[in-house]
Parts: sequence; C-alpha cells; structure tokens
Amino acid sequence: MRSQVAVGIFEMLTVTAIWGSVPVIFKLSGLPSPVFVFFRVAITAVLLAVALRRFACGGLTAVLSGVFLALNWIFLFYATTLMPVSTAVMIYYAGPIMASAYMHFLGEKTQRPKLVALLISFVGVALLVGFAGYVTPLGVLFAVFSAAFYAALIVTSKLSTIRMAPIYLVLCQTSVATFFTVPFLALYEFEATPSALVAAFTAATVNTLLALFLWYDALRRITVQLASALSYLDPVYASVFAFLFLGQAPSQWTAVGGALVILGGIVSIYAETQANKYINR
Repeated sequence: MRSQVAVGIFEMLTVTAIWGSVPVIFKLSGLPSPVFVFFRVAITAVLLAVALRRFACGGLTAVLSGVFLALNWIFLFYATTLMPVSTAVMIYYAGPIMASAYMHFLGEKTQRPKLVALLISFVGVALLVGFAGYVTPLGVLFAVFSAAFYAALIVTSKLSTIRMAPIYLVLCQTSVATFFTVPFLALYEFEATPSALVAAFTAATVNTLLALFLWYDALRRITVQLASALSYLDPVYASVFAFLFLGQAPSQWTAVGGALVILGGIVSIYAETQANKYINR
C-alpha cells in the first residue's frame, strides 16, 4: 500500500514538473500564442482519436469546456510574453479558487474555509499585480483572463465528467479547441520552423498526453485531494524553469504573492476534503 502511494506521489511530482515546463516551451517555440495552442490541441486530438477509435462529446458543457481550454491557454501564453513567467503562472493558479466562486453562483454552498481561501488568494494576486516587477496592465489583464477561463474550464469539466469518461472528455475538449483556434492560423504570420514544430509536438505528446496518463494513473494510487495539493507545485516548477532557461529570477513579491495563492488553493482543497467527510458520514 505504501509503495502504491509512493508511486502515485512520484507520478504527481513528475506531472507538475511537466506542466510547469509548458510556458518555457511556448516561449522557446517562437510561435504566436493561439497558433501554439492550435498545434498543441490538434496534435493531441489526432493522437487520441487514433488511440480511442471512438468520439464522444456529450452536452453543451463539454463543448464549452473545449472553448475554455483554448482560451485559458491562449491568455496564459500571451501573459508570459508581457510579464515574467512566474508572475503570470502564479496569477493563473488563482483559477481553482475562482472556480469555487463560480460554483457558489451555480448553487453549490460555499463553506467558510473556502471564503477564507478566496480572500488569501485575492491578497496574493493583489501583491503580484501591485509589487511584482516588470508587470504591464495588459499582461495583468491577460493573466486574470487566463485564471478566469481556467476556473470556467474546471467547472464545465466537472459537470461534463458526470456524463462521460475523462479521457473522452479530453478528446472532446481538444477537438473543440482545434476548431476554435484554426482561424488564428490565417490571422497571424508565423514561421513553422523545425524547432517550433518540435516544441508544439512536445507540448502535445509530453505536456498533454503523457502528463494526463500519469495524472490518471496517480489518481488510482492516491486521493484526489493529495493530487490536487501536489498540483500546486506546478507554478513552483514554472518559476524554476523560467529562471534556468530564460534567466527570469522571481522577485521577493512574486514569491510572497505566489505563496499566498498556493496557500489559498491548499486551504480550499482542505475545505473540500472536510466537506466530503461530513457528507459521507
């Protein structure tokens, strides 16, 4: 049992490292944000369709989740072109907390600890915006949009998995995102160099397909709550990779604000765990 948990934790640590490298891979690709997202989701969709040999996209929420998948990545990658990767990703990770606020308006009662988590994350984002270096208003706007669409993706994905298996939902989302982003190919001038295509292919096969495989396998070995808590290492990895490969050293305010965003996320996960224990009694 302990060995299974250890394997699950190792898989999640690997997943967060893989996900944390995506912004750096995007910047190294040299592609415009929507074009990079197109290649990432299109390659993923084709490979998944070949592997599964069956397509399912049940309901409006599943289709919307595909649109939100594209938008959350487009705005995140745009934000990383206008501010340090660490700052953009820290703001982006306010998304899971914002999802709690969305669910409140959809009728899900918000526990007091989740309100505290929302406040903590809001203060963290405020510090990131107000004190982090090299922050532009447009960059902040794009980062906030990325968090908002990330939250919408979480909510619509949660509602969609009631009717369909997660792996088929991923196929649906990437297929919808492909159709959503294909017009950008005509709107942007870009050069599909070998290095750019390698970056996009890596983002599809490693950062999406391999990471999802490890994520689902980890969930067989550890609890969702532990997996969710470990996923907050993603922005930490992103900051480390940005420093190593892009020379972007996070400021002290980025560290403080980011720590508050991560703390808010962990408090929210704890609140969810306690609520589930109460419901299941």
